[in-house]
Amino acid sequence: MMKKTILACIFLHLAIWVVHAQKVDSAYVNHMRAYYDEHFNDPTNPIVLTASDTLLDMAIRCNDTVMAKIALGAKLDYYYYGQGENRTDSIIAGVNRLKQFARKVQNPELYYWAWAARLVNYYIKQGEYNIALVEAEKMLREAERDNFKSSIAECYYALANVYAAKGLVKKSQEFMLKEIELFEKTNVVRYNISCQYSDAAKIYIDLGEEEKAPELLKKALKTVKSPYHEVTAKLVYVSLYLAQGDKEAARQVLEECRQMYAEEPSLKRHIHYFYDVELDYNWRVGNYNEALGILAVREAELKKINDLMTLAALRKTKADILWEMNRKSEAADLYRDFLLEQKKEKEKSEEVTTGEFATILNLQRLSAEKQQLEKISQEKQLQNTRIILFSVVGILCIVVVFLLQQRKLNGKLHKSRDKLDEKNRILIEAKEELRKAKEVAEQSNWMKTVFIQNMSHEIRTPLNSIVGFSGVLVDLFEDQEDIKQYVSLIESNSKLLLKLVGDILDISALDSNIEINHYAVDVNACCQASMDAAGELFSKDIKLIFEPACDELIIDSNYSYIVQVLDNLLSNASKFTREGSVTLAYEVKEEEKQLIFTVTDTGIGIPADEQEHVFERFVKLNDFSQGTGLGLSICRTVAEKLGGYLIIDKEYTQGTRFIFCVPMQRI
Repeated sequence: MMKKTILACIFLHLAIWVVHAQKVDSAYVNHMRAYYDEHFNDPTNPIVLTASDTLLDMAIRCNDTVMAKIALGAKLDYYYYGQGENRTDSIIAGVNRLKQFARKVQNPELYYWAWAARLVNYYIKQGEYNIALVEAEKMLREAERDNFKSSIAECYYALANVYAAKGLVKKSQEFMLKEIELFEKTNVVRYNISCQYSDAAKIYIDLGEEEKAPELLKKALKTVKSPYHEVTAKLVYVSLYLAQGDKEAARQVLEECRQMYAEEPSLKRHIHYFYDVELDYNWRVGNYNEALGILAVREAELKKINDLMTLAALRKTKADILWEMNRKSEAADLYRDFLLEQKKEKEKSEEVTTGEFATILNLQRLSAEKQQLEKISQEKQLQNTRIILFSVVGILCIVVVFLLQQRKLNGKLHKSRDKLDEKNRILIEAKEELRKAKEVAEQSNWMKTVFIQNMSHEIRTPLNSIVGFSGVLVDLFEDQEDIKQYVSLIESNSKLLLKLVGDILDISALDSNIEINHYAVDVNACCQASMDAAGELFSKDIKLIFEPACDELIIDSNYSYIVQVLDNLLSNASKFTREGSVTLAYEVKEEEKQLIFTVTDTGIGIPADEQEHVFERFVKLNDFSQGTGLGLSICRTVAEKLGGYLIIDKEYTQGTRFIFCVPMQRI
């Protein structure tokens, strides 16, 4: 019974471990797929080079041969679809790496795909048609020897591409039809068979045998496996409808293709196929200007990638269009350029052909030299082994010397560290002394503030009594003019002294970093309160004006502080304005979220070089005027505490204009 229980526990643990491993593997695979979707949208992006190595490492960990194939193919595609010279070695190395992987995982389809779709096609793109043909025929012989039907079909596909590039369209179509026949008879897997149906149909159309094209195009649409296959077949349908004279059907299919290219990012690198068909369509239907516009776009793209052969062909097409537009002089110039380019291309082609044959001979010579080099390599390997042994001994000696030197340096380092620790200790002590001094200074400042507040309170209480009883005395001695003047003088000076005490209290409070509370404030009420308080300060000759920007404006701020600033500014204006007007106004800046108050007078003004000086404490430009010189300093401090500012408008020269800004948050 005990043995059965133990065995059951063991099986249970194994089952749990397997389920857990599957969950981990599944999460890792999902991460790998997401990594692929993120970094492999554009094969020409340089990030593909490093991302493909990372993806290959992920695939090896998960034993995912499909993703490993994609990673190797992505690096190869970067060089295949990329631009620039000297890519041949990278293409050959990438193809060989992918072929070795295909042999390792026993995937002949991948083996021949890399050979045909990348190496052979690359030679075609480079214009080295004979080397491409040699590679394709060598590939066909190997496939026939291995008797892989799908691989033979891949070779037919490669040979069709080579002959198409050489301009032998009938020969190209022959191998296309061979591939199609092999596909239909043996049902081999051919991912791109839809494109072969479409290309064969296009050749029939170009040869004037368009009646044979519809059946092939139906099969092309039936065998599509990607958006690229579908759009390729539809583009051939456009050519078919144009050949049949059905321009409306051609237009509709062309618009469908345009929509597909717009919605499917993977079709971006094949957009030139769409441009070619769109160009042909506009030419056929007589939209010459549209056709010339497409030609201009294509020429710009081809100049970027230096594709002179296709560029020359497009110039001939442009010449044909200009001829039909009766712009024969321009067309003749282009024809002449085309003929010159064709002559140069022919000479270049002959040079390339000569170089290709030389390359083929060199390949055979290199193959013969390979065995000899292998023997030399073995001998060098033995020699290198001896060198490595001596090098290792030398390195060990160097390491011993280095360790001894390192020991001496460590001793010096310990001494330096002790000195540094001593300096750090001194700095820490100095920092502690500074902290204590700061605390003492803060305590002294607090005590000063408390003292000023207590003293101001003690002075303010009797002053309030004096002011109050002065008012009573004025009423009692209303008939006695002399006594009334004395009492009024006592009352006014008591008020001035009371204001001085208030200013000192405000300075003390503002210096102590008090927190300003915010609440709903009626801006018009603030202004009206200040206007009412300032009314008795002005003579009847001075006009006091209030110009509100809104009928009602409620903001989040502090009523008392806003009124205090406006009161001081209006009081200041009353001292230096003998005639004219004083205007209190405000404006709303919605975008900046600011409320701007302005107090404008027609008084004596403030010199430009003194306009910042007046905001300093105890500064008075006129020593004979009333006041302590604290008002404007307090106003600026309050404005800054509210989050705004207080300045003098330098552009106003008819008196003085103060600009008081506060943040505006409507309620």
